[in-house]
Amino acid sequence: MIRALHSPAGLVLVLLTLQLAGCGKGESQPAGGMPPPTQVSIIDVQPRDLPAHFEYIGRLDASREIEIRPRVTGLIEQRLFEEGARIKAGDPLFRIDAAPFAARKQAAEAALAEDRARLTQAEREVKRLKPLAGKEMVSQRELDDALSTLAINKAAVAAAEADLTQAQLELGYTEVTAPIAGRIGRALQVEGALVSPTSGALAYLAQIDPLYVQFSIAENERLAIDRQLADGSLKMPPPEQTRVEVRLADGTPYPLAGQVDFSDYRTDPRTGAFAVRATLPNPDAKLSPGQFVRVRVEGGVLTSALAVPQRAVQEDASGKLVYVVGQGENGATVALPKPVEVGRWVETSGPGGTERLWVITAGLTAGDQVVTDGTARIFYPGMPITPQPAGTASEAPEAAAQAPNSKDPQ
Repeated sequence: MIRALHSPAGLVLVLLTLQLAGCGKGESQPAGGMPPPTQVSIIDVQPRDLPAHFEYIGRLDASREIEIRPRVTGLIEQRLFEEGARIKAGDPLFRIDAAPFAARKQAAEAALAEDRARLTQAEREVKRLKPLAGKEMVSQRELDDALSTLAINKAAVAAAEADLTQAQLELGYTEVTAPIAGRIGRALQVEGALVSPTSGALAYLAQIDPLYVQFSIAENERLAIDRQLADGSLKMPPPEQTRVEVRLADGTPYPLAGQVDFSDYRTDPRTGAFAVRATLPNPDAKLSPGQFVRVRVEGGVLTSALAVPQRAVQEDASGKLVYVVGQGENGATVALPKPVEVGRWVETSGPGGTERLWVITAGLTAGDQVVTDGTARIFYPGMPITPQPAGTASEAPEAAAQAPNSKDPQ
């Protein structure tokens, strides 16, 4: 031994032996060689009312979209709008050659003047013959003929007045105006084109404030909602009190909310879904018809619902499960798996911000203590745990375990 101490290799060997012996004495191992119970966070599941929202894919449509058509036949003289511009009701859009219609009006005015002159003559004739017929100086037949001529001339004047009114209308129709306010599309006819009431549209005009949000509810979801409404587990406000929010294709939320104003009573035979429509204000024309959006309908309430944070729900080959606090064979506190059936997601706001919860429809009962944080450290069913109320247990070990995964690769 003394000889070994004089060699460098022997000295190193002795030092390592002493160091290992000291480390073994300083560490304490639990009885049976089992690791200490792991700390986890738990919540006490109790029924409560939760907000319910429903999400769908929708499409934006103009609340009114009309064809701009000519009401008379003629040549287009001028287009009076800028394509794609916002139009006010009554703004002129097209001008049709008015010369033929002005001439038509003048002819109608002349015909009316002629018929009125004949009427005046017939009135004078009747006025002259009436006293003579009373004195039997003329025959009754002459008076009757004069009265008939008077009636005929009155009818002719009425027809001429109607013809003049029609001519004035046709002359007015040579200026095509916007019947509603909205945004106009491209011009479908150009200057010099011969158009008529049957030749097709001149342009399309859409009212985009408000817009319609068209979406559909699948039949099985509609039936599930109806069942929940019937048994009282779901409450929905009247349609006029619902709040409809939309997100654009890039996820941007639209700042204004709408309301549901129509729900079809029958399913679409092509899709098997119920059509629903909401009205969405669009005062600044930031949205356009044809856009696809994500629709979120709010206002519902899930009554007496059991819910757990999404992170508490695990999944294995047999389905979804949560870990609950239980008692082991030796009386120790352990984590036991419990299969569950889940419903919809809900969001709640609290001191820590917005949290997403998963509604549990089967598998849990009021008073169950569910593990929310620390499930990653539960390696097998029945593992000993030290439960603490959510928010008080140390999450440093789990955060440290996830830290390498959260870093971007260099």
